[in-house]
Amino acid sequence: MSNAQKRLMIAGYGGLPFGEVSQCEAGNVGVLGVPSEVSNGPRMGASLAPDALRRMTGQLGADLPVNGRDLGNLDLSGDWSDALMQLVTQLVDNDVVPVVLGGASDVALAVLHAIPDLPVVAAMPMARGDVAARQANTIWVGLNGAQPADVWDQISQRKMGWRTARHLDEGHGEFSESPERAVLWIDMSVIDLGHAAGVVGLNPAGMKPETLVAVIGAMLCSWQAIVITGLAPARDTRGMSELAAIETLNAALRDG
Repeated sequence: MSNAQKRLMIAGYGGLPFGEVSQCEAGNVGVLGVPSEVSNGPRMGASLAPDALRRMTGQLGADLPVNGRDLGNLDLSGDWSDALMQLVTQLVDNDVVPVVLGGASDVALAVLHAIPDLPVVAAMPMARGDVAARQANTIWVGLNGAQPADVWDQISQRKMGWRTARHLDEGHGEFSESPERAVLWIDMSVIDLGHAAGVVGLNPAGMKPETLVAVIGAMLCSWQAIVITGLAPARDTRGMSELAAIETLNAALRDG
């Protein structure tokens, strides 16, 4: 049996068949793993996330609520960031929704660079300065109060929408304006470490997993691309972090 045949016998993320970009049809999702690693810090292991999420969906018997293909993991040799941007652009141009499983935050930044004109909903505890400097149509979900002053200034000057984890956990998740079409970036470090041990960042007083799922599921956006980063599955022997990521992704895709 060839390697290609063996590959087709293994279900991809959420029960999706493995395949190629050319097999994705308009209205499908195209799942792509990008196992990049965080560059520093004590909580390494983000490179294990794409395959851990595939395994967990298999164990749960959890299927995605849409059709599509799992395109496997991106080869990280060479200029993988440019290759990722080209793949994302190709999928979006063909009305296929890229679901990109990172990896470190550089995965999401490459996706945002590939489709720079779309609004972004970013669920993350700390706003990256390079993302905060983008155009105004960005909504921040689950920020904590430890943002650098210059980042807060950028968010304020551009009148970006934002809610802290406390706001959201207390039920204040409404936004005055939500985009019809947007890119969703979920960094799993937005969840409090006490609820999900397998995250890259330490985020005291972060969101509860059920809050993240509810908030993302309630947003009436048509997601043009979804990126998950910041998951370090080896840190969570119970798999609660993978479960939170899977439930949030399924909530986003249910009406997307």
